[in-house]
Amino acid sequence: MVKIRVLGISATPIYDGNCDKLVQYALNEAEKIGDVETEFVTTANKEIATCTHCQWCIENMAPCKIQDDLQPIYESMRQADGIIFGSPAWLNTLAPFLLNLFSRARYQVFFTNEFRNKVAGLLTLGFLGFGMEHAIDTLRDVTSCFNMIPVANGSALSSTRAYGQRPAYLKNGVLDDKHGLETVKKTAIRVVEISRMIKFARDAGMDLPSEYQFTVTGGRVKEKEQKSFTDGVWRDSE
Repeated sequence: MVKIRVLGISATPIYDGNCDKLVQYALNEAEKIGDVETEFVTTANKEIATCTHCQWCIENMAPCKIQDDLQPIYESMRQADGIIFGSPAWLNTLAPFLLNLFSRARYQVFFTNEFRNKVAGLLTLGFLGFGMEHAIDTLRDVTSCFNMIPVANGSALSSTRAYGQRPAYLKNGVLDDKHGLETVKKTAIRVVEISRMIKFARDAGMDLPSEYQFTVTGGRVKEKEQKSFTDGVWRDSE
């Protein structure tokens, strides 16, 4: 059996709240399959600055210069075979915490493929359920920018609306939404399945040659010395 590593990222400001619990539930289900090592990260109580579009990362062809709690999260993402992202739905769409995380990774989008073929499971949650599908769609689009492979999604409600009733808080929040948890479980299983297949293929040398590995923007991954910065754009050196 191929051993894999699955990272769970809970993008929430509330420590040990519904989002944290939902992502942890997914990781627990992944571990049950066997030969799965997991890591959990929450953005609660962490400093993750918003991208200011200063262009430093582009002009210097280097990772974001801001030093905060984001760099260790990127390192965990690099080491993972599969990643389960969780976010509450705010204002009928994705909450800003994952967007902050990804917006600071412009270096990775334009110049590297270090998140390429990372398998992604997408989770969201809410009280009334409004915007949850839009949140998943947004997260699917965002992960695709990094050449990740979103393979499944799940969602859960923290209110009695999960049972078709007038919304009131469930005693255990999302953990009482049995149907929602089933979608989360299936997402975790799918992430493990595809991550294991991709790692097996990679270990067997089935990766494409580097000349066929493009970034989302269509560029080839090359060292800084092989490029020139002309008119605000990095181009391959002649």
